[in-house]
Amino acid sequence: MTRRLRFRAGLKRLTQVLTGVALAVCLFTASVMPPALGRPNFGIPEGVPVPPASVSNSVLTTAAQDLGLPRTDLRLLRVNEETWTDGCLGIGLPHEGCLQALVDGWQVEVVYNNQSWFYRTDATGDTVRRSYLDNNLPPSLPNSVLTAVATHLGVSEDRLWIIEAAPRNWNDFCLEIGRPEENCPQIMILGWRVMVIGEHQLMVYHTDMINYQIRLNARRHDVGSRCLLWSQTNTPDSL
Repeated sequence: MTRRLRFRAGLKRLTQVLTGVALAVCLFTASVMPPALGRPNFGIPEGVPVPPASVSNSVLTTAAQDLGLPRTDLRLLRVNEETWTDGCLGIGLPHEGCLQALVDGWQVEVVYNNQSWFYRTDATGDTVRRSYLDNNLPPSLPNSVLTAVATHLGVSEDRLWIIEAAPRNWNDFCLEIGRPEENCPQIMILGWRVMVIGEHQLMVYHTDMINYQIRLNARRHDVGSRCLLWSQTNTPDSL
């Protein structure tokens, strides 16, 4: 089953088994900014790539035109290096003929005040497309989340669905759900709040930007008393 069909099936299943559950989305502040704006003290793992200047400039210029806002008022926040499935960067319109080839590129978030928009690019910024998807969890991340959930529940990944993902700005190194014995430095960590359904449960996970940490938020959603910490042993360079 394709990811899009599984996503839709997950929404349908959610309404059947978890009627009345409110899904919250929150805007975060993040880390990768144009040089003129500086770089705040956010927690960004060593080795996480940042886009070349050609990509940043193309995204800012395109976003300013799309949104009718001064380019100087826009910030580039979260970025993820991705490999798109076609020449339309995975977000082509039905009438478009999209080259069926893998395209290296980036997903970049543009922020203005309390609003944000996601853009996809190729490796150099020659192609820039605004994403109109409801769920902009970078394509490189869902597999890590589903693997963590499947391990936690002891089920196959094909029985799980990501039904919502919202970018978040966590206030400590433990993504705001550290265990009592943990040392959680007060540093801003970029990440996502991801909702997964499976086995008649709604589970909420906190992740960092690259899913080096994936933690189950058990306190708010009655899915067990244990906080799952998925600290991957591979380095950020290999993710």
